[in-house]
Amino acid sequence: MSLSTNSIDELTKRPNGKFGRFLYDAAYILAVLGGLILVIVILINFVSILSRIIFLNPLVGDFELVEIGSAIAISSFLPLCHLKKGNVIVDFITAKLNFKKVAFLDCISSIMYGLLALFFTWRMFFGARDMFNFQEETMLLQFPIWIPFLPVTFSFGLLSICCLYTFYRELILSRS
Repeated sequence: MSLSTNSIDELTKRPNGKFGRFLYDAAYILAVLGGLILVIVILINFVSILSRIIFLNPLVGDFELVEIGSAIAISSFLPLCHLKKGNVIVDFITAKLNFKKVAFLDCISSIMYGLLALFFTWRMFFGARDMFNFQEETMLLQFPIWIPFLPVTFSFGLLSICCLYTFYRELILSRS
């Protein structure tokens, strides 16, 4: 893979390679699904508040649904956010460095973030397995807790791959 220009814009564009395009598309679809889940969470809140006002009785377990939906939605935004370099960066230290040094530091941060995401994927997998084995459920709705673990684990797995991919791209940039 060769990157034509030494600009940060090159890293935030949609990738040209097959694997990069597949990864970007998967992260994009996951983010759209996360957005739809977030809309559903908002509707649950709206219906619960409306029910509380009109019938003096909120939806049973609304906070459980909001908690589960928010966890799934937030985790689903992470891969695309990383691919688009949307994470918060404090650049007062790197503001005066040249592009290659900044790309090298970004390379290091991508591999560290990738390892952390891989660790979370690993632990979420075992957490889901334990929740399944012990039949853990939410208090009011009796909803199995292992089910929301699956999309969150998938999101962290995809984030791990995205981080390794951006590590590779930034490594090439820092050497060119």
